[in-house]
Amino acid sequence: MSVHWKEIVPVDTYEVQFSGYLHNIDRKVLTMLYQPLIGAFAYSLYMTFWCDAEMKTPKEQTHQRLMNVTQFSLKDIIAARKKLEAIGLLKTYKRDKEDSRVYLYELQTPLSPDGFFNDGVLNIYLYNRLGKTKYCEMRDHFIQEETEMEEYVDMTSSFNDVFVSLHPSEMTAGTYSEIQEGSGGSLAERKPGNPLSITSEDFDFDLLISSISSFILPKEVITPSIRESILKLAYVYQMGPLEMSRQIQNAYHLHGELTAENLRKEVQKWYRIENNNQLPQMALRTQPQSLKSAAGREPVTEEEKVIKFFEEVSPFQLLELQSGTKPAEVDLNIVTYLMLEQKMTPGVVNVLIDYVLKTNDLKLTRSFVEKIASHWARKKVQTVQEAMALARSEQKKYKEWQERKNTNYKRNGTQKKSARLPDWLKDEEATAEKKEKNNNNNELEEQNQQWLENLLKEI
Repeated sequence: MSVHWKEIVPVDTYEVQFSGYLHNIDRKVLTMLYQPLIGAFAYSLYMTFWCDAEMKTPKEQTHQRLMNVTQFSLKDIIAARKKLEAIGLLKTYKRDKEDSRVYLYELQTPLSPDGFFNDGVLNIYLYNRLGKTKYCEMRDHFIQEETEMEEYVDMTSSFNDVFVSLHPSEMTAGTYSEIQEGSGGSLAERKPGNPLSITSEDFDFDLLISSISSFILPKEVITPSIRESILKLAYVYQMGPLEMSRQIQNAYHLHGELTAENLRKEVQKWYRIENNNQLPQMALRTQPQSLKSAAGREPVTEEEKVIKFFEEVSPFQLLELQSGTKPAEVDLNIVTYLMLEQKMTPGVVNVLIDYVLKTNDLKLTRSFVEKIASHWARKKVQTVQEAMALARSEQKKYKEWQERKNTNYKRNGTQKKSARLPDWLKDEEATAEKKEKNNNNNELEEQNQQWLENLLKEI
């Protein structure tokens, strides 16, 4: 049984409420800025919740009703909900009853256009998703033209120019207390959008603090808001604690204070110098050190060399090696989708790309990629070894199905051509066949080495 059934079942009920007033401009921001990042499913779920909160009756609805309205499966609803939570558009609360569960979905206000394009994370992701030209066009849509005010004189009337105060004899008894009375609850207000929350699991904050000299920068300057900015910038620009420490000290020394804006400017300046004036691309990232098979150790066997190759190169470099030229924008967008939407690590993305290219006539077809990626994501594949093992397992099943299919073709007088495979996949299949025919381990080892040498030559 799927895991999502343990979290929510169709008869579980839910309520929706606003955290603050949503306005028409929010629809435009959600549609034009957030939707490219979260996808149509999550966007549609947010809009459905918006309508539910406005209708208010009946107060509790079942998730079965939500499935009927959206025509989404429960699994898709949970996945879309988690995207909304991760990007700061939704908060989810749960209350357990004796025989059921009640969920409270609280819609969060999206960032304003100014807040979005100066966020430091969302704007970078949108840039990667749309490309430079479309990103600039989108940003221009939200620019508000300002009139030069130098030649104008402010003629605005004040309140007391128009209205007069009431005489005490005109005041109704008990008016003040009646004004303060209410039916309970809090009055709705317009709240600012929630910034992204990024955890510090992969960033050594202790090392960062210890590397900063107290003579240059007082420790109390690192406030909780500055800490959050540091985590965002380190995540987007793939900075280690020591490099971040240098940029923090630069920002403090040059500007006389440490603010999120000053730090962002210095980090962007450093990144552009280091990367030929380019903004960061997800496709340039490599496998995290913690997920590498043998960090700091030289590979011994040929297969370990293949694994190290997938771990050391970025998806951008792999695509460049496969095509012999700079990767196409559409291919880079697929890589961004895999890393952002499916939360795949760069090494796993490399294995998937290599597998798809070799089995799909060197074409990176998005529908084919998404089908495989969704399966691997559900399996929570994180390392190169896991990805290669899963690919081999799936290919073995596919081969058995293909053989049965080819048998039918032969009966009809035709023969189906077999798909071209990556060498590391062919190695596994050939090894399995060899074991069935001959148990000679020495001969098997020699055969495996030859196959892997072919792969390294091809790479």
